[in-house]
Amino acid sequence: MIQVLISGLFLGGVYALLAVGLSLAFGIMGVLNLAHGSLAVLAAILYKKSLVFYSFSPWTFCILATPLFLGIGFLLHFFIAAPFRNLSPPSATVASLIASLGVALILEDLFVWWQGWEPISTYIDFPTIQLLGLKIPGMRAALLGMAAVTISVCIFFMKKTDPGRSMRALAQDKETASLYGINPGITALSAMGLAAILAGVAGVFYSALYPLSPREGIDLTLKALFIVVAGGMGNLRGPAVAGCALGFIESFTGLLFTYTSTDIVVYSLLVSYLVLKRGRRRQ
Repeated sequence: MIQVLISGLFLGGVYALLAVGLSLAFGIMGVLNLAHGSLAVLAAILYKKSLVFYSFSPWTFCILATPLFLGIGFLLHFFIAAPFRNLSPPSATVASLIASLGVALILEDLFVWWQGWEPISTYIDFPTIQLLGLKIPGMRAALLGMAAVTISVCIFFMKKTDPGRSMRALAQDKETASLYGINPGITALSAMGLAAILAGVAGVFYSALYPLSPREGIDLTLKALFIVVAGGMGNLRGPAVAGCALGFIESFTGLLFTYTSTDIVVYSLLVSYLVLKRGRRRQ
């Protein structure tokens, strides 16, 4: 049972990292990027391909790939956000959702063509840690620590730095933020770039823990969306906590039933949560 809790914590840390990026993009720009999970799959594929040439550690690869995913985030901004910025917020969200879904489907087909149907796994042998009689895989512990550090740095960036404060101001009131000299275009572009980097880091960490299918991008996005809805739109701490909760739910579901039943449980919980939440608002 304790091992299941630990496994859920590891998985939850990766989900939290993925959800924080999705929450960041939606909270600041109102963009629901369905290609977010596909960026995670892309990072996993690139990491696996790079291991053929050199045995990079996951964190080393993440640092080296940061400029690449920053650029990918910028490109996504121009494809799924910038063309719709003059629309009303609801219309812009729907338009960005449809555009990003198209991008996600294109990427999935490209991944299958490039990678094939073979699962993406980038496991690297790491010493096992003995703690209170428990055997904890060293790689998983290190990745969990890196995920926690990454989320903490992101929260610090948003709260304590001028660019982060600009992003928060833009999320709260675009017109007022513009009056105070904040450039909405540059700030939104930066937010999408940061979200893409977080998705890439999550994908590398996930592939080091579990095999990742080339067509799992949209599935990862939907799970991240569940976490964002449960933790709060535009919030960073909430999705981090909800991500860990989802990791525990999947681990216990896999223990009690089968691994294939985890998606049924997760999406049933999402539908139930949305129905109950809407019911409370009506009251």
